[in-house]
Amino acid sequence: MKQKFHNGDLVRISKDLGATMKHFTNDCEAIVIGSYDEQYGSGNAETHEYSLHLKGRGHCSWYHEDQLTLIETGRRDLMDEWKAAEEREATEKGDLDWIFSHGDEVLKSAHGATLATLGACLGCDNLWGSRGEGITYYSNAMRILEIAGPFLRIGDRALWDEYCRDRRDNKEKYYETTPTG
Repeated sequence: MKQKFHNGDLVRISKDLGATMKHFTNDCEAIVIGSYDEQYGSGNAETHEYSLHLKGRGHCSWYHEDQLTLIETGRRDLMDEWKAAEEREATEKGDLDWIFSHGDEVLKSAHGATLATLGACLGCDNLWGSRGEGITYYSNAMRILEIAGPFLRIGDRALWDEYCRDRRDNKEKYYETTPTG
């Protein structure tokens, strides 16, 4: 079978993705990166699943051909624009001054760059863990927001910095006294 969409195609993701994909982003524009088989070598070119770059969201895989509608071919230029805008947003929302001046917004819906910055302050440099699992990311994100929450609510970056510095300075001591098992 011939694939319907190709690298650079601008598509619309349908509103209804079905019960098994209701947690996926829907009803938005995306640029086709390629078929899932092209991207990851699944060995099953008959599945007609696609990896996409979703506007404002980034890369996501496993969208089925029947969930996509072609808008226009050859729009890699648009993906470059989207990526540049996403990078600008990540730079802004990864800045500690921005984070602490928007504490309530962060606590309602934290950007990935915000979580990465707060995590790095706490010594967590990889929210995804060694296997890149979404549940690990989610768990780390929730814990980071739980720890940072009181500081964000009062907008006190200086106190946050002091807390993180103290935590790093006493990390070895902390782990020596923490019960295991």
